[in-house]
This record gives sequence, structure tokens and C-alpha cells, in this order.
Amino acid sequence: VANCCKKTMKVITSHIGLCGMVVVYAIAGGFMFQHLERANEKSDCTKAENKYRFLENATKFNLWQIAFYSRSEADMKYAMDEFQLQLTKFRDDVLTIDYGGKNCSFMGQPGGPAYEWSYPGALLFSVTVITTIGYGNIAPKTMWGRIVCIAYATLGIPLMLLCLANIGDVMADIFRFIYIRICCCGCCRQRKPRNRSSHKEHRSPEIWKVEYEANQGLMSQKNEVITDDDESDDEDDSDDKISVPLTITIGVIASYILFGVMLFGIWENWDALEASYFCFITISTIGFGDIVPGSATFENEGDQYKMLGAALYMLFGMAILSMCFSLIQEEIVAKFKYVAERI
Repeated sequence: VANCCKKTMKVITSHIGLCGMVVVYAIAGGFMFQHLERANEKSDCTKAENKYRFLENATKFNLWQIAFYSRSEADMKYAMDEFQLQLTKFRDDVLTIDYGGKNCSFMGQPGGPAYEWSYPGALLFSVTVITTIGYGNIAPKTMWGRIVCIAYATLGIPLMLLCLANIGDVMADIFRFIYIRICCCGCCRQRKPRNRSSHKEHRSPEIWKVEYEANQGLMSQKNEVITDDDESDDEDDSDDKISVPLTITIGVIASYILFGVMLFGIWENWDALEASYFCFITISTIGFGDIVPGSATFENEGDQYKMLGAALYMLFGMAILSMCFSLIQEEIVAKFKYVAERI
């Protein structure tokens, strides 16, 4: 049992395990918030619609009364002032009840208005909670929805930060390896011959003595292994010393934002400025919420699945941003060390 628990904990705390936990946690949160808030959304919509109908009928009746008792030209100015007051009051009351003109009895049915708390919308909300983006376009209104949101964020935010820290380091190592192999392969090849000669020149007299006394063929094989190990160690040392330039790291961030600009430009018909603004605000976790994918037309089911794509864009974007921050930190530290050595 102890070994089984150790293996389970090892898998959970691995990079793949942490990513899997975040994905499962976000998916479960989507189902949970949809279940808690969907029924309340229809109830609130029905209440708002009933209030609107009451205000509409009351305003119609008041306007009819004003018109009925203002038949003479002398009462015309009074009637116009009263009309203006009634319409202004109706406008303010409608804004207070926050009714969007939906036919709430057909909510969720074909041809009727769609739920804001559809599964894609609830999943996007879950992702914005654990990533601390928090658009604010939808929020829980029930008591249990808010209590669960507090508990969900309390557990999910540390889990997300831990996952980003681990994934950022791994992705930084992978990116650095690719950069060294592609961009710095020429430099590394030039270093290898000098490393070999230095190994042969600086071998101690004791090693020559052992080679002389032992079997020549066996010791030659050992010498090759020693030399190869030293070369690989030097390669690892050179890999550790090489840092990715800031220009390349910033280029990766700009490329991902450009990808988002093209993606959301097609999906949402945003111009380049709006799309780039949204992408930067999103992956930097600022999340103002003034521009949100799919928020303009919740009636369209396709727009709701665009929110699902936006959730995936957030997760990958934050992982890439974490990787780039790790690389930028290494580059800055390397620059400071270089300056300190020169002083």
C-alpha cells in the first residue's frame, strides 16, 4: 500500500500529473458552476421580464391618461413635459432591473435565447478564476455559487501557479535546448576539438602508469569512455552557460499574441488593435473584461464555443508566458554576472 501511495503521489506531482490535475479541475469547475447557476439564471430572467412587463404597462397607462386629459392646446405643454417625465422614469427603471429583452420562457430551447451559464461559458469562468484573470462578464449570483467559488479559487489558484511554475521551467529547458542545437550548433562544434585536445594533454602521470601496466586493449576502451564522458560534461556545461537572448524571447511572446490576433480577428471580427489588446490583457492576467469573446451574442451557440477556444488560448498563453519569464530572468542574471565580472 505504501509503495502504491508513493507511486501515485509521484505521478500526481510530476509535470504531466500537474497539467492533468489543472485540466480536470477546470472541467469539473465548468460542470459545477453550470449546475449551480443555470437554474437561477432563468429564474432571474423571468423575474426581470415580469418587472419589465409591469413597468411597460404602467407607463402605457400613464401616457394614455395624460393624453386623455390633455385635449386642449393650453394643456399641450403640460402634456409634453409629463410625457418626457414618464419616458425618463421608464428608461431609468428598465436600466435598474437589467433586462435585456429576452423571451425567458424559451431560454435554452431551439430558436430561443441561450444561457450565459452554458458549459463553455462556465468553463471559461472556471479558467478565469484559477488563472486570476477574472473578466467579470458573468459571475455567480446564488449563495452556494459564491461559496463554492471562494473554495474553488482557494484550491485552484495555488494549483495553477504550481503548474505554471513547473511547466515554465520545463518549457524553458526545452526551448533552450532547441535554441542551442539550432542557433548555436556551429559554436558548439568549434569547441569540441579543443576540449578533446585539452583532455589528452592534461592527463596525469598516474593514468599513464596504469595504462602501461594493464592490458593495452582494455585500458584504451576505458580511456575512450573517460574522454566521451568528459566531452558530454563539457557540452552540458556549455549548454548551461548559454542563455536565450531577450529578442528571441520577446519574439516568442509577440508571435503568440499575433496568433491570437489572427484567431480572434476571424472569430470575433475584431480589428488588429482590439484583438492584440485582448490577447495581451488575457495572457498577462490583467483581465479588464471590457472585451470578451462571445459576449456580444450569447444566443449563438458557436460564440459560446469560441469562449472554449479562448479558455485554451489562456492556458497555453500563460504557460508560454511563464516559460518566457524564466528565460528572461536567466538572461538578465547572466548579463548582471557579466557586468560584475568586467568591473
